[in-house]
Amino acid sequence: MTKQSKKDNAVSSTLLSTRPLGIRSISFEALKLPLKVIAIVSQNLINLPSDCQIIGRGLFCSCYLHPEDNSICIKLPTTHKKARKRQKADEAYYRKLHQNKADLTYISDYLGSCQTTLGSGQLYQYIKDSNGQTSKTLNHYLSNYSKTTEELCTHLAKLGRYLLENHILVSDLHGNNIVFQHLNKNSKKLMIVDGIGDRVIFTALNFFNSIKEGKIIRRWNRFIKRLQDDHPSASLPKEKLYLGGEPFIDTKTTKIAR
Repeated sequence: MTKQSKKDNAVSSTLLSTRPLGIRSISFEALKLPLKVIAIVSQNLINLPSDCQIIGRGLFCSCYLHPEDNSICIKLPTTHKKARKRQKADEAYYRKLHQNKADLTYISDYLGSCQTTLGSGQLYQYIKDSNGQTSKTLNHYLSNYSKTTEELCTHLAKLGRYLLENHILVSDLHGNNIVFQHLNKNSKKLMIVDGIGDRVIFTALNFFNSIKEGKIIRRWNRFIKRLQDDHPSASLPKEKLYLGGEPFIDTKTTKIAR
């Protein structure tokens, strides 16, 4: 046995002995990452009974609360033909974020892959309020709580700057993919729970921060414009929420990088 093999076995044994509830081990590919961000990979079959709590459903995945750990949710791909491809793309992008030690303060973190009675899935940080309930979406608050609009604007502006400063790409910025987490009366924040990454064919240009910044600005400003259109009664001033001072570009008449 080589020295490297002995080292891998020793690290693997240590991780197995300290595994969290319901999660058994990690992949050797994950061992290449810093210990603090090693992805968790479950080798135990997780039983998802018929009455398992469903957190949300989308075109490409369904989200369930982990039956043994209420700080974790499980995303399972739907039967959509692109669902598996998107699942792999998400894993690859999170791996890059972990390798780069990115600040994930405002993102539901990817914890690894798992096997369930309903098929293979992904483990994510479950975003909930202090009362234990699933945090409500941004669209929910904009539609039902007009008094919170000013507060939401402050958090939206903070989220946009966070994405730009940390060069984090989001392919699907949507009011239902962002939740407003209430940790306590004085601690609240917007969290992105889906749509992270850059789902384009040619990603080599993302090596350049200037290219990524341009994409982030355009996508964010289009997102704010959609929020303004979808919630006309909400006060969402573009001078406070737009990034980069760039005016909105109509994607129906102008071809721009997505």
